[in-house]
Amino acid sequence: MTTRNLNQTWRDVVFNQYAADHAVDAPFPVRYLIHASQWQWDIIIEIPTKIDVAVLRRAVIDFCVAKRSEADPVYEDGRIKVRPRVSPRLPPSEVIRQGNDSQEDEAATTQDAPDIAWC
Repeated sequence: MTTRNLNQTWRDVVFNQYAADHAVDAPFPVRYLIHASQWQWDIIIEIPTKIDVAVLRRAVIDFCVAKRSEADPVYEDGRIKVRPRVSPRLPPSEVIRQGNDSQEDEAATTQDAPDIAWC
């Protein structure tokens, strides 16, 4: 009998994909778009130059530790750059505000939601 745990965090997905890209010499810079549940939005992780897989793991962990209690996941060091994906429905100034008081926005949105036709 074989048992596999298929649950992965967003960090595991990034680590596995980078290891695969690193092995096939993907062209750099490499960008990954992934939903980070910690901040409740999509983030873009950019790796400007080829680095070892272990260095990437350390860089992502450093990012998580540095930004874990902040609403804004913007981060940059010599190894990676991280920024939120800007929604086409929100002006850029609203992206930061949305992270700061997303719970208040959720309550307001559910009560006063405009009629929007979703395709």
